Amino acid sequence: MDKNYFLVQKRALQIIGFKLKHSQLVVEHPLWLALLLFSLISHNWPMVVYGLQDLSDLTRLTDNLAVVWQGSLSTFKTIMFVLKRREIGSIIQRLHKLNEEKSTEPSQLARIQSENELDNYVSTAFRNAAYGTLLASILAPLGLGWLDTLQGSNFRVRTPMDFNFWLDDTQPEYYWPIYFWGIYGIAAAAWTTIAVDTLFSWLIHNVVVQFQLLKLMLNQGETSTTHWHLVKCIQQHRLALDLAKQLSEIYAEIVFVQYMLSYLQICTLAYRFSLGGWNAQVPFRACFLMTVLVYLISYCYGGEYLKQESSSVAMCIYESFDWPNIKPDTRRLLLMMMRRSQKASKIFGYMFDIDFPLFLWVIRTAGSFLAMLKTLER
Repeated sequence: MDKNYFLVQKRALQIIGFKLKHSQLVVEHPLWLALLLFSLISHNWPMVVYGLQDLSDLTRLTDNLAVVWQGSLSTFKTIMFVLKRREIGSIIQRLHKLNEEKSTEPSQLARIQSENELDNYVSTAFRNAAYGTLLASILAPLGLGWLDTLQGSNFRVRTPMDFNFWLDDTQPEYYWPIYFWGIYGIAAAAWTTIAVDTLFSWLIHNVVVQFQLLKLMLNQGETSTTHWHLVKCIQQHRLALDLAKQLSEIYAEIVFVQYMLSYLQICTLAYRFSLGGWNAQVPFRACFLMTVLVYLISYCYGGEYLKQESSSVAMCIYESFDWPNIKPDTRRLLLMMMRRSQKASKIFGYMFDIDFPLFLWVIRTAGSFLAMLKTLER
């Protein structure tokens, strides 16, 4: 396999304290993981209190709610990840083993490598967007403070996020602890989100590979229509369907909560930019909005990709065989596979399928809520 195979996901899991051991995903550093969760929770309540102190200030309320949604989502993702670590470890090891077995044939190895290269591109893009958000939160407050100094003013303290931490951040002895704790909270949200979301990308691409390998086997139909070959194709189809179902069950709760909150995140982040102006949080929130859009697109792209690849098996069967000349029992087996493949595999989030139409729904709903906020502002 390529040196970048599963690299982004492996490092992301290690950062939040997980490790793969003997077909299981174990929490290797539970205290570190607990500290990450504590950091996420400890930022949410002060931000909610700060935002609710003056409900007439929509800017302050929406600025804080945007980050609260992400903190709540990251906390929920991490908890679900811990609760489902056995199922997650099982499907990871299962796919690793399948990739090793299929890599013995050059044509199949090429398909596996191609999909993992695509996953590496998607995962790296999301990871870089998340780290860009973290970097903006670190540099923007300090950069604007130093700019004040260069212009002859006193260094004015700013924190990465506005929240009521029950300490006076204008005092030097409190400012730096609050600053670093704020950075750590953003880092915790970034690390946990990267781990969960990049793993989804890797899983979806390697499940899709199983459907592509099935189509590769079916393309040999003109030269091999033996009963043994067809049985292998049916077994491969059942394997791919089972993996897709297992992946959907693992991520069902995560994608449900994620998409129920995503339009609120986009709405509250976009409201800040509709007002104009500049402050220390604008670079952070611009990168934050970009990161939210990237992970929403990556999930919808993955779900749509799985749906299209699984449903394309029927057309592949139809095009790969000389139907007038195949035996009746062979035809019946092929028709059975065609009927099953007409029902596409999907990532189901209890109330919706994860695909491109869902992304459009999120954007439209966010736009509607943004219009409502602009009306309240007037």
